[in-house]
Amino acid sequence: MLKFERPFRAVLVADVVSYTRLMEAAEVETHSRYRALRVSVIDPTLIGRRGEIVKNTGDGFVAVFESPLDALRCASELQREVTGLEILQPPERRIAFRIGVHWEPVIFDLNDVYGHGVNIAARLQSVAPAGGVVVSSALLMVVADLSEFKFDDLGELHLKNLSRPVHAFLLLSPGVDRRTVIGASTKSSRRTKLPSIAVLPFANSSSEVDDSYFAEGFVEDIIVSLSNIQELLVVSRGSTMPFRQREIDPVEIGEKLGVRYYVSGHVRRSGKRVRFSVELVDVATGSVVWAEKYDTELADVFEVQDEIAIGVVEKIAAYVRRAEIKRALRKPPKSLNAYDYLLRALELLYKFDFASFSRAKGLLEKASEEDPEYAAPYAFAAKWHNFKIAEGWSSDFDADSADVIRLSNCAIERDPHNALALAIQGHGKSMFFRDYDSGLDLCERALAISPSNSWAWVFGSGTPGFIGDASTGIARAERAIRLSPLGQQAFFNFCLLGQNHYLNGTFDDAIRWSKKSLTLSPRFGNAARVLAASLVAVGRLEEAQQVSLHHKNILPGFRVSDYARRCPFKEPQGSLYVERLGAAGLPD
Repeated sequence: MLKFERPFRAVLVADVVSYTRLMEAAEVETHSRYRALRVSVIDPTLIGRRGEIVKNTGDGFVAVFESPLDALRCASELQREVTGLEILQPPERRIAFRIGVHWEPVIFDLNDVYGHGVNIAARLQSVAPAGGVVVSSALLMVVADLSEFKFDDLGELHLKNLSRPVHAFLLLSPGVDRRTVIGASTKSSRRTKLPSIAVLPFANSSSEVDDSYFAEGFVEDIIVSLSNIQELLVVSRGSTMPFRQREIDPVEIGEKLGVRYYVSGHVRRSGKRVRFSVELVDVATGSVVWAEKYDTELADVFEVQDEIAIGVVEKIAAYVRRAEIKRALRKPPKSLNAYDYLLRALELLYKFDFASFSRAKGLLEKASEEDPEYAAPYAFAAKWHNFKIAEGWSSDFDADSADVIRLSNCAIERDPHNALALAIQGHGKSMFFRDYDSGLDLCERALAISPSNSWAWVFGSGTPGFIGDASTGIARAERAIRLSPLGQQAFFNFCLLGQNHYLNGTFDDAIRWSKKSLTLSPRFGNAARVLAASLVAVGRLEEAQQVSLHHKNILPGFRVSDYARRCPFKEPQGSLYVERLGAAGLPD
């Protein structure tokens, strides 16, 4: 007999109310609106709450979550936002969902999910009112803090084809109660109001294969400029890299990145001239919203980047003033050679193997030599030293931490609006020097300048946790994950989220996220330490000792006594963390 793992999961089943009637009345319109809801609300909300759709049913879907609290929040947000968007439709044409949520072990097999827990969630969905969420008591019992929700106890429900009744609760929301009254709040969350966009790596159409770094890196400045505009939500470059050099599927991009729009293009370099073709696509319809071609001198490439950024914003956020767009545009270098060295460095930096990583440093230094006033190479060099420490490759912590501050200062002096440099320096001052006030101020400045910069959010999540405000740290790390759901940055996002959960005392979540971080980056010592301390905190000493052995293998020179002098956590958390690392078996 085959053996299957049966992990606990929160199962969310959603179904469109009266779908057959809606399709009969207006088939094309109903399907188009349902697809638009998937792209603009459902998929982004699921990604933001770390859910995964495992089955599409035509008129609904089945999703699973590792965290029951994530499932509750996702269900609540989905109903609120769908209802808010559909309120303008005639009552007989409105799309409304019923949602059921349950917590139980499930079976994963053949890219699907099975088990009694799925059946219960489906039956709870069938009795939910339009726009409502019915939740099992089994799920509510494993959520530590339900203070943000209100429920109506439905008692024991006898559900179809189930031999035993299920104790269930109705999640209370405006216009939804036992009487299944259709009603809605017109207020939706900020996320649905922000146009969301991903800029995919451009394809290289040149005869020279080596020009791929230029085509892919060209979008970096466009992403930075768009990230500086408060009215947009922009996915990070790292999350778009899996889509390079492959056929583009708008539906897949919408589902995996949670965006409404994407930009794609081709680049062809020939001598001193360069040609670009660019398209802005609406994921909901698959239609091209805007397209343009450029044929220009290589020296004018930065003007093309600006024109693309302006063209995109004017199409998807026309209410943003042109003056605001121009303020957000990144300051270009004076030297094309400096820009070329930077793009080559970024291609290597994001590969995260030691040989490529080491070569990236030399290219960043060459970029600075070519154009000493260009801020970007200094900012990425500071990031390089930060990663050198984070990946356990530093042999001189004091020198590398000092270089983080020195190089980020160089970038800020040349460009006071460089959000990456501000965020790295803020994190560095708190992490390495315990200058928390400066760290908070610098990260706040970075977020104000570039609200969609995922690095600003994740670096800005560290200091709140250090000083005892872990809930803010959790929210910021979750925001970073929303902006960078895929790609190389994910391991760092997961680790900082796990670290903040540890400091918040939510140790099971700390274990879950630090494990995810180690899966993506097994040599990341900070994630191993957070995991070891969290396991000690919940009494799982044998597992903590296994993690300690792994930590010794990746960082043989680490000593708890040395770390105690530089642990960034304020007391009493600092001493308790060090004590738990010792209890896990890390060498003193």
